[in-house]
Amino acid sequence: MNNLDSMNTKEAAEYIGVSLGTVRKYVHEEGLPVLRFPGRRKWIFRKDMVDQWMEERSKPVLLYPAEQQDYGKLRILKP
Repeated sequence: MNNLDSMNTKEAAEYIGVSLGTVRKYVHEEGLPVLRFPGRRKWIFRKDMVDQWMEERSKPVLLYPAEQQDYGKLRILKP
């Protein structure tokens, strides 16, 4: 893996477009994949894993399935 395939926390935050604190929150609460090696405090983010995580989170989820008769009515989607 070369340097273009991995990112530190600051680079991951810039890549995703959020703050450092939000990246930490995503790791701890939202399941953002991160590599941490024994004896090191530094986090390493693999670009391919971050891309996959973002793609999975960007799929809309229908919270209230619309019935056939409800075509055209407002439906609430979860981002």
